[in-house]
Amino acid sequence: MKKNITTKNIDAVLKFLPYFEDNKNQFYEVQKDGDVLMAPYIYSKEVMTFMDTLYNENIVFSFDWGEWQEEAIRYFNNPDLIKSTDILTLRKLFTLHVRKERFCDGHLTSVIDSGHLVNILKRLKELRDKIKER
Repeated sequence: MKKNITTKNIDAVLKFLPYFEDNKNQFYEVQKDGDVLMAPYIYSKEVMTFMDTLYNENIVFSFDWGEWQEEAIRYFNNPDLIKSTDILTLRKLFTLHVRKERFCDGHLTSVIDSGHLVNILKRLKELRDKIKER
């Protein structure tokens, strides 16, 4: 069941847009061969805080994201589709990507590197800008 979100929730997430827009930032490190760690990707503190924020601000919600993957792939492969999405679809994309990272280590690296995450955040900002404070 998805909880409603507020402009405050959205604003907390949008604080990360400038960070992800700046390609000079190091979003993650790749562990070198020979390291004994199980996860080859080590995300920056900011990326980890971003993922926590998505949960804490009720952006991530419970739904069958596994069944929704084909739809998500459409948005990933065709960035223009994001330009007409609603907040629910953006929330589904955020949910799918952070949950999939738990099962496919490094999934989020492709979401970041491709610009897909920035596209989602920019669309969220467009929608947020249309909402009047209540």
